[in-house]
Amino acid sequence: MVGKNGRIHRLEVENFKSYKGHQVIGPFKNFTAIIGPNGAGKSNLMDAISFVLGVRSMQLRGAQLKDLIYAFDDKERDQKGRKAFVKLVYITGHGEELEFARVISSSGTSDYRINSKTVSWDEYNAKMKSLGILIKARNFLVFQASVLSSFHLFILSISFFCSFFLLFHVSVSQSSCF
Repeated sequence: MVGKNGRIHRLEVENFKSYKGHQVIGPFKNFTAIIGPNGAGKSNLMDAISFVLGVRSMQLRGAQLKDLIYAFDDKERDQKGRKAFVKLVYITGHGEELEFARVISSSGTSDYRINSKTVSWDEYNAKMKSLGILIKARNFLVFQASVLSSFHLFILSISFFCSFFLLFHVSVSQSSCF
């Protein structure tokens, strides 16, 4: 999780998806793999990172932003004043800490913050670009589904190659030239 000699140091999440209350995740190293059994929260952690980097809620398995706020049940979901946030602490190549945060209100709006100062999406995105974090490139995270579909493509191509080789081998072997 590195960009221009900097890296993600840690994440702080509060009431985001399955994370109830304030949780600190990290520190992350230069290469971090998120592993665990089904239901452990791997996808929600990836969604938290994607969310704070500015990915839209539709890409995070939530129809609306307010769907991303933790709620134990429908009664809790209907309470006013609920909010959630994800904060990414980034360490630059010079050792400076930068905090990127995205906050969701119960009305379903979000705002972006750099070092606790509310900024526009354009300012937020420009700061990330200056650090080499390109949200549109979607090259900052590798999701399990991407790995599995690549693996499936690999297996299919091996299978195709083997089938072709066997077919070729059988037709050559049955040739009257040999």
